[in-house]
Amino acid sequence: EQLMIHAQRPDATACADYALWNDKMNRFVHRGSTGIALLDSTSDKPRLKYVFDVSDTGGRENSRRPFLWEIQDHHKEPALKMLADKFDVKDSSLSEAFDIIARNLSKEYYEDHREDIRSLTENSFLAEYDEDSLRSAFVDAATVSTTYTLMKRCGLDTQEYFSHEDFLPIFDFNTTDAVCLLGTAVSEQSEQIFRQIAITITKTERERSDEHEQHHLSEERGLPDTQSEHNLTGEILGQIREDAE
Repeated sequence: EQLMIHAQRPDATACADYALWNDKMNRFVHRGSTGIALLDSTSDKPRLKYVFDVSDTGGRENSRRPFLWEIQDHHKEPALKMLADKFDVKDSSLSEAFDIIARNLSKEYYEDHREDIRSLTENSFLAEYDEDSLRSAFVDAATVSTTYTLMKRCGLDTQEYFSHEDFLPIFDFNTTDAVCLLGTAVSEQSEQIFRQIAITITKTERERSDEHEQHHLSEERGLPDTQSEHNLTGEILGQIREDAE
């Protein structure tokens, strides 16, 4: 589905079917919008279903909009702290942390899906690999793909970080089943981390908003009175505090 969305609308950011936009998000799909066709194989006979990007929709009263987060400089430190807490990876840069987490998750994924991976790579270049070689090939391909996905979504520089040789393990996944296997692994692993990043950014922005509000209230309460300090008789009223030296 992600490949089909990218092929038809490479600029799409958040896609859902008509019912979800209308019923759950309280948004309407613009008249004349062209849906993105996807294959629906949930029934005996495959058919097409259609989704629409958020840019194809408009808002009503009380409409909801997808949270399309973006990492800013002030999000990086909280994100690194979150990665250390959730994934036990302590590093000074998001790129390095993503790389380590991606490798750890890829190793776990292989162990959890060992039999499926062997079955789904039967007709690919990986078919003749022994157990250790297949594990290494899968982990390398899934790691570089997941790391790239994470960095790209977070706006980090991928050109300086990767070389062409880093992506060579992917070329052994040269059948439809093998490509789907790798793509599914990368998607599931990336989603785990993206969800945590989104939560972290939301929390960080809420805290910054609360701090700003508290600061604003403090300033309001601490403003000096602009009225004259003389009473009706012309006498100067006492000050709240003594003047500093």
